[in-house]
Order: sequence, then C-alpha cells, then structure tokens
Amino acid sequence: MEKPGLPSNEAQRVAHLKALQILDTTPEARFDNITVLATEIFKTPVALISLVDEKRQWFKSRCGLDVEETSREISFCGHVVESAEPMVVSDTSKDSRFADNPLSTNSDIPIAFYAGAPLATENGLVLGTLCLIDHKPREFSDSEMSQLQRLARLVVDELELRTLLVQSKQTERKLAAKRQQVEERNAKLLDLIERFKGTRSRLISAEKLATLGLLAAGVGQEATKAINLSRKHLLEAQSHVQNEKCAGLISQSLVCQDDLRRMVDAICDTTETAGNNEIADTDLNDTIKHCRNVLMSRFDNKIRFIFEEVKDIPRVRVVESQIFMALLNILLNAAESTNNKVSVKATLQLKDEMVLVRITDNGDGMVAEVRERATEPFFSSGKDSMHFGLGLSIANGIVRDHGGLLKVHSEAGKGTQVNIALPIKPAKKQINQEEAPFDADTDIELQAGD
Repeated sequence: MEKPGLPSNEAQRVAHLKALQILDTTPEARFDNITVLATEIFKTPVALISLVDEKRQWFKSRCGLDVEETSREISFCGHVVESAEPMVVSDTSKDSRFADNPLSTNSDIPIAFYAGAPLATENGLVLGTLCLIDHKPREFSDSEMSQLQRLARLVVDELELRTLLVQSKQTERKLAAKRQQVEERNAKLLDLIERFKGTRSRLISAEKLATLGLLAAGVGQEATKAINLSRKHLLEAQSHVQNEKCAGLISQSLVCQDDLRRMVDAICDTTETAGNNEIADTDLNDTIKHCRNVLMSRFDNKIRFIFEEVKDIPRVRVVESQIFMALLNILLNAAESTNNKVSVKATLQLKDEMVLVRITDNGDGMVAEVRERATEPFFSSGKDSMHFGLGLSIANGIVRDHGGLLKVHSEAGKGTQVNIALPIKPAKKQINQEEAPFDADTDIELQAGD
C-alpha cells in the first residue's frame, strides 16, 4: 500500500481549511444535494465530499456510506490532495497503490472503483475531493470526469458561499454586541444627564436656600431687637397700669411675644441649616430633632411629638438642608392634618443598605382619590392650609433627587403615614417601588398611649 504524501503548500492548505470553520459541523442540504445528484448522474452507490486535514479525511457529505471519517494514511483522497489532479482507479485490485489498502480489502464495503475530483480554491489550495465509490470495478470516461469536476467546482462555490454566510452571521453578532454596547453607553449618558439635571436643580435650590437663609437671618436679628424693645415697654407699662382689664391685655401680649420669640429663634436656627448646602454624612437623628424644635415652636399646644433617637443608625450622604426641608414639610402637613390636637410619631430604621424614615400622624387621613394625588404639585384636598398642597410635592422631589423613594399610606379617619427610603450612599439610579424595603402592610393608626 502506498501512503499519500503531503503537498508543498500543506501548511497554508490546512490553515485555510480550518479557517472555513466547517470541520465536524452538522450535515447541510446544500452539500447533500450535490452528493445525491452525483450518485444519480454516475450510477454509483457512494458519493462523498471529503475534506482532508493533517491526520484524517472527514466527510462533510456522504451518500451511501455511514462512516464519518477515515485515516489520511489509507485515504484515496489524500493522493488527489497531494497531486492536485483528478484521479481514477478503475479496479483497485490491479493497482499496486491500493490493492492491499484496508479500504479495498474490506469484505463488507470494499472500494473496487474510485474517481475523485479536487476541491481547489482560486489560489490552488486543494481542500479535499468530490469522489465516487463503487464496490465493483468499472470504467470512467474523460467526459464523466469533466462532469465530476464541474460538480466539484459547485462544491467549492458552496464552501465559499457558506464562509460568507458564516462571516455575515459573525458580523451581525458583533454588530449586535456593539449595538448593545452603544445602547448601554447611551443609557449611562442619559443617566449622567439626568443626574446632572438633578445636581443642577439641587444647586439652584441650594442658592435659593442660601439667599433665603441670609434674608431670614437679617430679618430674625431685626425681629429679635423689636421683640426685646417691645417686651421692655410692656413690662414697664405693666408696672404702672392700674386698670385690671389693661393689665390682662398686657399679660396676653407678653405671652404672644414669648410665642413670637420662639418662632424667630426657630427661623434663625433653620437658617443655619439652610446655609449648609454641601453633600455630607448626616445623622438623621439630629435632623428630625431640629425639625421637632421648629414644629413645636409653631404648634406647641396642638401637637404631641413622639421620637426616640436611634443611636446606631448609620449616617447618610445627603444635602442636610434639603432633607431637613423635606421632613419639615411632611411634619407641617401632619400637624395641619386636623383641627384637633394631633399626635405625630417619627421613627428611623436601617434596612437593606437604606435608612427608612417613617412619619405617622393620627389626623383626619385621606380618601383614596386624595392619597393617589398627594404628591402632585399644587394639589389640595380643599383644606385651608398647606396640607396636601406643595408640602408633599416638595418633599417627594427632594427625596427623589437623593435617589430615594417616598410613599404615602393613608386612610380616612385613621391618619397618614409617609415612608421615606434614603440610600446610605448616593445612588447611581432612582430606586423603584419594588426595590424600596417598605413593609407590605403598615398600621398607620396611632393609639392614645403612643
């Protein structure tokens, strides 16, 4: 038996074959149609599209044969690859090269006849053959070989077309990946734009708060001077008055002045916070206590404020002046939620890398229609107060600017609870209702003993 040799361009040939990405792929109709057509044209039981790599011949398409591959050393097609010329063996038993070849002496499916046409690329690389096999000797004319070569060129055309299709699909996948990258970058860019808008909004708000703070500080100082002078005059008048009714009016005026002094002190206290507009680590315990002081200065006789400081609650990275304004607006709404005396409870809780602020009142509460629109700007339930007007809208905007979420739960006749979730660190995106760690069922009713 004569083993096939290697062509001079073996390395380039094998590299090109592997670059086609066709070895060990599943059957394809485009190639099977050619082998079936070959068996019908040439009346042979077997037709193969054989691709030869370093050690084997692998059959991309096989009609009439169950074997997927054989060793290159015993292959007939290896001789065609070596010579790059068509080859016909009419009777293998009479050809010294193949007489004792295992494929020729196989008792079940012996190769008695072989005809192979090279599958050659434009630059002369022979990748394999389109070959015919019969189990008995036969002749093969030059005309028949010309037909077989034309079919072989069809196989090469299909190989090239398949390569283009594979490359096209790879390009589509790359384009899809690039498109996804572009979409992700666009999403990041849009997120940056939204964050920039939020930052710009906070800066504008900060400037307004700072200006308001300076104005309030000046007004507060002047008001304090006026109150002190007025109190001095009232005390002097009280020491000289003889009329009981006038004495009573002076006493009432002094009480009103005390209330006015507390309100001015609260305004001056607030301006200190309003002047600080930098993002900083903030203890919400202090912020709530500050809000309580302002609230009590205005509603001392109407409101019962309940708050227990949580010592181990982590600080949050926020603009304290803005969070103060948000909480104060919510507390003002709570204080004005009824004409009667009201209890307001504030709590802090750590959950899922967020600090939860819960403000509950036992005021009149809201019906469903009002509750659904409670955070809309300028929406009012018709009360003669700021409650359900701008207050919750302002608070909601500030909380969202900090990447948090505000949720209102209220029932008519039971009261209102406002839940706020603030991320401990500045969030990259706005959290949604599903991500907020609010309890599914919350009892908003404050008992008399709370």
